[in-house]
Amino acid sequence: MAELKAKVTLKTKGEEAYIPVKQLMVTLKWTADVDLDLMAFYKAKDGRTGGVFSDNYPGGAMGSLNSFPYMQLSGDAGVGAVGGDNEEVLRITKLDDLEELYICTLNYTDATQKKESSFSEYDGGVVVTDSKGESVAVPLDSTEKGHVAIIAKIDNSNPIGAKMINENRIIDLATFSETIPGANLLMNA
Repeated sequence: MAELKAKVTLKTKGEEAYIPVKQLMVTLKWTADVDLDLMAFYKAKDGRTGGVFSDNYPGGAMGSLNSFPYMQLSGDAGVGAVGGDNEEVLRITKLDDLEELYICTLNYTDATQKKESSFSEYDGGVVVTDSKGESVAVPLDSTEKGHVAIIAKIDNSNPIGAKMINENRIIDLATFSETIPGANLLMNA
């Protein structure tokens, strides 16, 4: 299993933690022979929706740290279902304009093969680290069948601050497109 090191671990679905949001780094790690893709989809406070996902997908955009939505993906690891110390990193420099942000993983290997599988068959997990080095880990260990894992939601609608919620919710591609703001961009590409 990929090792997740963090000050706080949200082990149970529905657990949440307030996080100081100046800058965040989201790291997806896995070693299994599978192509997992880290993605982020959002709803802005002004109603805009969108996403940051690999430019290997039609319409994909790696994002930018210097302009809206102030997040950028490092690259696409594990292409061709290659195992090893795979890691994808999403950096977020500003959440002020976002109301909600969904951190997701797509199992590209099994989705393209139309293979029913659960993320618990692999060894993935996500660590969210703030600018002070404090981190929150969310293991990717659901036994539900599906190709998309909604790993965590960052709810930035409360004036107290943003909170990260362990979603660990597995859904099919159609439900993903219909329920996650901006996900239709990936599905309609």
